[in-house]
Amino acid sequence: MPLRTETAEFVLPGHPDKLCDAAVDGIVQFIRERDPRGQCGLEAACVFDKFFLTGRMAAHQEVLAKLDVEAIVRDTYASAGYGVDAAGLLWGPSPDLLEITTAFCRGPFEEGERELRHLSDDQAICIGYANHMAETDHLPPAHWLARQIGKELWRLRIAKGAGEVGPDGKVIVRMQSDGTHWQPVHVSISLNHHEGSNWLLLRRIAEEAVENACAGKNLPDIVLNGAGMFIAGGPNGDNGLSGKKLVVDAYGPTVPIGGGAWSGKDLNKVDRLGGYLARDLAVQAVARLNVREAVVTLEYIPGCDAPVHAEVLADGRSVAYTLDPVVTGNAVITARLVESLPSLQEMARWGHLNCNRFWDGESEHG
Repeated sequence: MPLRTETAEFVLPGHPDKLCDAAVDGIVQFIRERDPRGQCGLEAACVFDKFFLTGRMAAHQEVLAKLDVEAIVRDTYASAGYGVDAAGLLWGPSPDLLEITTAFCRGPFEEGERELRHLSDDQAICIGYANHMAETDHLPPAHWLARQIGKELWRLRIAKGAGEVGPDGKVIVRMQSDGTHWQPVHVSISLNHHEGSNWLLLRRIAEEAVENACAGKNLPDIVLNGAGMFIAGGPNGDNGLSGKKLVVDAYGPTVPIGGGAWSGKDLNKVDRLGGYLARDLAVQAVARLNVREAVVTLEYIPGCDAPVHAEVLADGRSVAYTLDPVVTGNAVITARLVESLPSLQEMARWGHLNCNRFWDGESEHG
């Protein structure tokens, strides 16, 4: 297979878009743990010290009574690195000084509404992807590597960057791949800092993060803060919106996405549950069909209780794929997601897709 160039990006938890994603998923997580059939359709925006939340929440009244939205938002900022760090430096906006505005449709379900939660309340096209490369968690290697570098930057910021490195940051990776082997070529890193930060330390952290993530590979060229100083980080430097990093949340730009955000939506909503199901089916298709990569497309329409159509491309060829509605029904998948998924807030920050098996049905392959 000829070499092809792949690119992908990643952003750190302190990025304003990811603050919004993590905050709304913190609310979804709270309701999910106490009322698995509760409903959330939430969106958020942030800028400077202001945070805006809108949407629908429906659950048992006692669950909503215990829900402290402001506490979840403030904790989201604090756990993303805002506030005073271990060296005593304040990275703003301060979580305690946030101005939080909400506009919710919040209350119990209407009569009979809870019993219809297994039916789709919207349409969705859900794409799942997997390749045969276990070393990249069966994800596109550029997408996987950008996330690994991001994780290393986050770890090193905590371990070595107190008083020097801020919560916000970005990574963009360029590599070459033949579908089995891959080699990073270029990495651009943008790290939030203050006017007096030690640039040699910033460079050492960037280089160490790339070296750790690229272990066993030739090291790529590294550019640090190519636009110069990055002092106004997070919401002080840019607006944030939930659901804005759809490509980062999915598979990077080498794989099409069906559309529809995941963060802020409960696990009954088909764009979220369908995205997770499609990924799981793609991982299984690679193993069962012994192919290099598989793309699964699931179609949901309003009122359906399972995908109405499924298509699988295995190494670019269409493969017959029959879904068993008994084991791929919305209610079945929701129940397994509730049991198997880790913290939704951490998934919003570090990646929604994994290889945890929750679907155990048999499919017919032609």
